Amino acid sequence: MKSAIKGDLINAIQTVQSDRHKLIILLGKFGSGKTAILKQTAVEVGGDYLNLNMELSEKLLGIPTSQYLDGTTVHAIIDQLCEDASPHQEPLLVDNIEILFSPELGKINPVDTFKRISRERPVVIALPAYRQGSSAIYSSSGHEDYVLMPLEEYIVIEIPEE
Repeated sequence: MKSAIKGDLINAIQTVQSDRHKLIILLGKFGSGKTAILKQTAVEVGGDYLNLNMELSEKLLGIPTSQYLDGTTVHAIIDQLCEDASPHQEPLLVDNIEILFSPELGKINPVDTFKRISRERPVVIALPAYRQGSSAIYSSSGHEDYVLMPLEEYIVIEIPEE
């Protein structure tokens, strides 16, 4: 099943090449195999893998929290991380984005963030969420990190629960 999902992802990356926004969402719960699929796909399409949690955390360590609460600084850092990871607009496969749901970062919507970045290159984000109708939901209603993200504009590849 994972190889079928990887094949779907490769096809989606080829399909979006001429689109204005080249965002693809790999949707699956924690532990569903998103990381392995992204890493294998990056190799097969000549793309780049980015562990956002690790890279962004490292950049934020030297900045006082008060300087990135509005989200502007975080967006600028993400833009630079993506440019550094994929300087020639190769497909970019972004994993471990759950850091963006942290209230300390100013409630950043990762779909909106990477939609903007996907104008320049195909971007696949691994979204640790579940689908409800035409939206993805991260966390539970009432929690600080709860986010509802519309999906209707994007190619969404779901990893089914086993």
